[in-house]
Amino acid sequence: MKAKELLEARWKVITFLLLALLGSAGNILFSSLLPSATDEHMVPMFQSVAQEPLKDTFEALVWQSWFMMNGPAILGLFAILLGSGLIANEVNKGTLFFLLSKPISRDRLLLTKYGVSAGLLLIVGLMSALTVVLVCLLLGHAQNILNLLTATGLLWLGTLFPLGVSLCFSILSPDSLRPVIFTLLVVLALTLLPMSLPGGQNWSLWHYWGSQSAYITGHFPLKEYIVCFVVAVVPLLLALIVFRRKAY
Repeated sequence: MKAKELLEARWKVITFLLLALLGSAGNILFSSLLPSATDEHMVPMFQSVAQEPLKDTFEALVWQSWFMMNGPAILGLFAILLGSGLIANEVNKGTLFFLLSKPISRDRLLLTKYGVSAGLLLIVGLMSALTVVLVCLLLGHAQNILNLLTATGLLWLGTLFPLGVSLCFSILSPDSLRPVIFTLLVVLALTLLPMSLPGGQNWSLWHYWGSQSAYITGHFPLKEYIVCFVVAVVPLLLALIVFRRKAY
């Protein structure tokens, strides 16, 4: 089953791996080589979700470029597309009935599919982190590997929320398009809408996905990890409950 999931997701993986590599390397190169074209707009935009005043350092540039902007957008969309077809595509192809006839529980079936997708997200995230390291070395700015891995782990944990939500909608929907649309609406509502309210940045998931302390200050973002873990587990548990009761 794992090999089947990997085979079916191969084109999504290739596409988003390329996007992630470009997003992690290209924006840092562009921003560092042409700082006047980006600093004026980026700092006010991200100051509203930063826990502390943004610092004028290369690490802050990397954080803004990847962990706060391109990373959540690219990996989040990748997670949504992965989750949207996990069950809906099986139903449309008529293969779900064959899978359910095997001597494995529905929970194990769903968790296997979810686990493969989560693993693919982690691989793409780590490859992007490696690209960040190489680009920064090329520019003469060696990065703290521990801080980079901490921030990458937090970003990956954050992407499990849209993956779980998309999986829930995939169980309920007869096609894989509606889960994408519904999940985008849910994620945008929980990330962008709170930031439009006074003091609402603390209620935005975006505020926790790209923790500044995880990368710039070197402090372990325990609160952010806990929040991202909880919001990742909730939709997964909901998906398990719905899948158990869903009749096919």
